[in-house]
Amino acid sequence: MREKRVFLGVNDPQKIVLHPVFYRSPLVVISPVGAPLETYLYIEGRKDHLQFLFPYLVKLVKEAPSDPEDKWGTWTGVEGCSEPGRITLFYRHGTSLLDRMSLLEHHFRRDVVFYCGLRLANPSVLDVFCSGLGFHWHDKFILTGLPDELEQNGLIEFP
Repeated sequence: MREKRVFLGVNDPQKIVLHPVFYRSPLVVISPVGAPLETYLYIEGRKDHLQFLFPYLVKLVKEAPSDPEDKWGTWTGVEGCSEPGRITLFYRHGTSLLDRMSLLEHHFRRDVVFYCGLRLANPSVLDVFCSGLGFHWHDKFILTGLPDELEQNGLIEFP
């Protein structure tokens, strides 16, 4: 039986990284490339910024729709800094690489503005790192402007 690989967040060789995410914050959001149906995002960075962000993520989980028929998935939970410098945000969504990229590029960014009022950084970068037997791949996508469905950025800035 094949053992599960432990995801190492920003130090993992196979990851999708969104950075910077929020205006005036060095926090990064990381997703594993291969993940189960209920996946997780690691949010890593400075402790004071994580402490500022945590109540907003609790609000996101409570207020975002939880319709299991919603094709874009559901935010299912959040865990505080159980490990130093990290928050874990759980989400139910597809398992493909494109699903993970869409989760970070669109859904997460849209929802933290819409439900939490947080101000996004502009531009942001989505870095994708993949590797397998005999290959290594990295691509970078520059994200400018707001995700579709948003007319204005959030007003809440990190201290």
